[in-house]
Amino acid sequence: MKKSAIAGGCILGLLVIAGAYQGSSATSDPLTLAEYEKLKAGSREKTLFAYASTCQQDSEKVADSYPITWTCYGADGSSSAVFFYSEGVLFSKAQSGLT
Repeated sequence: MKKSAIAGGCILGLLVIAGAYQGSSATSDPLTLAEYEKLKAGSREKTLFAYASTCQQDSEKVADSYPITWTCYGADGSSSAVFFYSEGVLFSKAQSGLT
């Protein structure tokens, strides 16, 4: 299955999951829209953590080539972004409500 198909098929479900976690996210270092826009396809997973500490891993690593998803939260606790990584490299992302 192509990575884009995985991302497309999972994005809606992950955004629903992200909404369920919104109340429990820490707001010590929330993700902003400007930071979200700096994260480009091809960036390394560790770059994400330089911007926000409000990220939670949504899926477990099954194999090196299996996608990993992270959800990060904005300052208001209801805005979020979902990042899709394969082999530690960002290949897709989506956000809702970041400012």
